[in-house]
Amino acid sequence: MLNQIIFEDANGIDQLNIEAMLAAKGKIFLTDDIDAEVASSVIKTMMVLADDNTPITLYIDCCGGEVRSGLAIIDVMNMLSKKTEINVVCMGKAYSMASLILAAGTKGHRYIMPHGEVMVHEPLVMNGAAGSASSVRNQADSLIAIRDKMSEMLSAYTGLSTEEINEIMHANTYMDAEEAIKTGMVDKIIEEL
Repeated sequence: MLNQIIFEDANGIDQLNIEAMLAAKGKIFLTDDIDAEVASSVIKTMMVLADDNTPITLYIDCCGGEVRSGLAIIDVMNMLSKKTEINVVCMGKAYSMASLILAAGTKGHRYIMPHGEVMVHEPLVMNGAAGSASSVRNQADSLIAIRDKMSEMLSAYTGLSTEEINEIMHANTYMDAEEAIKTGMVDKIIEEL
């Protein structure tokens, strides 16, 4: 994978990190499964850019990941949007937790590319439920609480009722660009960067 650009100028040969160059221009990419490390990297980059009042564009091509790590990204996006413009763009896919991050963007600044796809579903049990009956019940209660929180959030972001959101999230629901606009997950299709 190409992560470096090698160029030659009057001072000789040099290498530049592509992600660092793009981040300096306010372009952040969320392409890995969301976990604490990925969330930390995205959050730190957004904070540095917001301190410089640099408009931020978060490009999403992600299958999703950990709910808590995704919620941390959303919390920071919400706080920083008071300081600087934050755009979110689905390029390729925004599935699961990534779809919630996409929908959480500032209304009017949530975009999808023409062939982008969004998928929502209820939170999943990771690594299976195990332990005593009481432990399994606690895990189930926690999962239901997370589902309800996500339903409330998506309802606020899309304008749909929580009942409509629960219906959509009941199973994996895939949406092309037009369907994502119709459900309020994004605002419009973007055809140029």
